[in-house]
Amino acid sequence: TDHQTTKSNTKRVLTSRITSHLPPTPSSVRGEQLRGPGSTRELGEHRSINNTMTRIWTLLAVAAVLVVTIVDEGISKTLSPAEGLHVVQIGHRLSNGKIEPVCGGSYLGKNVVVLGAHCFNRNGKAPDTVRFRNAYGGSTDLSISNFTLHYRYKPQFDYHNMAVAFLDRDPRSTIGNVKPACVIKPHIKGSKSVQLIGLFGGQMDKVDLQTVSSEKCHEYYNPNRKLRFGVLLCCFCARNSNLKNCTDQHSAPLQAIVTRSGKQVPFLIGHRSIGRACGTNTPAVYTRYGSYYEWLETVTGISLDEKDCINRY
Repeated sequence: TDHQTTKSNTKRVLTSRITSHLPPTPSSVRGEQLRGPGSTRELGEHRSINNTMTRIWTLLAVAAVLVVTIVDEGISKTLSPAEGLHVVQIGHRLSNGKIEPVCGGSYLGKNVVVLGAHCFNRNGKAPDTVRFRNAYGGSTDLSISNFTLHYRYKPQFDYHNMAVAFLDRDPRSTIGNVKPACVIKPHIKGSKSVQLIGLFGGQMDKVDLQTVSSEKCHEYYNPNRKLRFGVLLCCFCARNSNLKNCTDQHSAPLQAIVTRSGKQVPFLIGHRSIGRACGTNTPAVYTRYGSYYEWLETVTGISLDEKDCINRY
């Protein structure tokens, strides 16, 4: 992919820059020594030089690895087919049969997908298709038969940006390895690392973000026309100021991977609503699912209890 090529090129450039300034390796020094006079004194000096050069080479090699690792933290990672099997693309089916994605979303179970209510007001028409990925890199498209917007949602505001789409059938009857995501109910406090997943450059990407407290986030978002009361508990904030670009897809899922009973389980925090997640100190704002926990259970008929969800894995 473009991102993997960029990462590989970055490593090659860094390595070439570093190695071009490194002293010769001990083996190259030894080759020059063998061509010189072979006195015992000179051989002793050569051994001392070899030991010193070996230590220098080792230290510089470690430094090179550290530099490359630090740079890699600022690069988004392409999502492998086996990861994020709950993540879906929501869009319109065009006359040529192709799907035009307009939003991201997540599979919750049964025939239910959760997404942003704004998705049903984009481009003047409601989306009609949900695309699922499988563990082998393929995809399956299912039709949306119905949808429900949160009863307090108003298009002119960024609050209560919640919707549920009902598919024409349970995807598990067609896609054997699709996995529903769980939902985190309590508000995450402190600085934590979370994942944002969405389309970027035509690929499904994931990037690590750092959470930002509601109090701190409120400083960046003064009340305005679309956020009349600023950032409330219905919202969640996160950012990665070190990464220049990442997905700006509306309704892209934000999650944390939790280990339970030896299983790696994705727990949804919410989805992207406004702002850029990367390349700026101003955090993006996400609709927080924990604030709509009971509403989701009531509308979908799915238990979001942690134990029930993990048992589905």
